[in-house]
Amino acid sequence: MTTARNGVPDGSADTEPVETPMLTADDYASENLGSVRIARRVLRTIIEEAALSVQGVARLAMNVSQWPHLIGRSLPIHGVALVVRDDVVSVDLYLIAQPDVNLIGVGVAVQEAVGQAVDHILGMRASEINVYVQDVA
Repeated sequence: MTTARNGVPDGSADTEPVETPMLTADDYASENLGSVRIARRVLRTIIEEAALSVQGVARLAMNVSQWPHLIGRSLPIHGVALVVRDDVVSVDLYLIAQPDVNLIGVGVAVQEAVGQAVDHILGMRASEINVYVQDVA
């Protein structure tokens, strides 16, 4: 153990980084501690925040027509429609873009941001992320 100049132990032996093995979902399941469930509202909030963080997105569309329901897709709530199967998410986003932006570029950036959020924050996989630009603000 080393000491600082004032004679007090500096504790560096206790604060050195220790390598720990990365845990996977299988490791957690094997401990039989129970299950972890994420509410759809949390999924929607994370996806909303990821989409709104993209430059060029003014807001999410709140009033979406009934056509998604007619073609067998879920109805969007606050501009986000979700289908969740196991740990795979399918997302439909309805947004309003800012004027004078490249709409395709904004759509691709939203797909990337939402995909990263689903993967990193939720630990899930996005099978598809469909972006529908409803209007320009």
